[in-house]
Amino acid sequence: MLGHAAAALERIRNIGRRFRLGRTSPPSCRSPEALAALLAGEAAFVAQKSTIEYCRARAGCSWTKLFEAEELVLAMTRARWTAFPAVLADLAEMTQILLRRAGFERAARPEPLRPVVARALRHHGEPEIPLDLETAEAAILERLARAGDAPPRAVRAFGTATGHLIFDLLPLKTDHRGDREVVQNQVSFLLCGVYARLEEAIAPAPLAEALLAAARSELVGPAGFEPATRPL
Repeated sequence: MLGHAAAALERIRNIGRRFRLGRTSPPSCRSPEALAALLAGEAAFVAQKSTIEYCRARAGCSWTKLFEAEELVLAMTRARWTAFPAVLADLAEMTQILLRRAGFERAARPEPLRPVVARALRHHGEPEIPLDLETAEAAILERLARAGDAPPRAVRAFGTATGHLIFDLLPLKTDHRGDREVVQNQVSFLLCGVYARLEEAIAPAPLAEALLAAARSELVGPAGFEPATRPL
């Protein structure tokens, strides 16, 4: 239910923007580079928001003072960076789903998406914690291979595993089952909102063509890093 609500809310906002602003510009995500930047920014946003919001609510009025403690700052940094590849894996599969539903099965295979995953993982520069990006990249591509061999999942199915991981990473948490479910539901809600934004941003046909062209030219490795719009 929460997933449906998030996606519906984001679509209502998009309709409202069109109504207020008239015709919107065409989808801007038409290349592997643009897609990598988009996914990296959205993944950082979800990783950051889902970790900070719960801890802020749990700390209450003590949040500002607690966040001055170096130990908590380091724990929050570790949580966000560890969550980032997991969230990115969700968004990579969502992109695969969008391409498949638009009829571009070849472009949705792991090999054309490999440069995007590599660039997105490294978009924010050197991780602030020890993080094996090559292992994370391999895990995401393996997930895309499995997902590509099965029917596309409903977007509302995303977020449970990632929410579980994020909750276990949080430095301020309780053992209450309800709190774990709160974090999982928040992650699912955020991911559904991201999916709606991806639908708005991605131009499937030119993106698919560019992905296949990049795969043929063996374009690999990260792009030049741009400043993150939603930094970790």
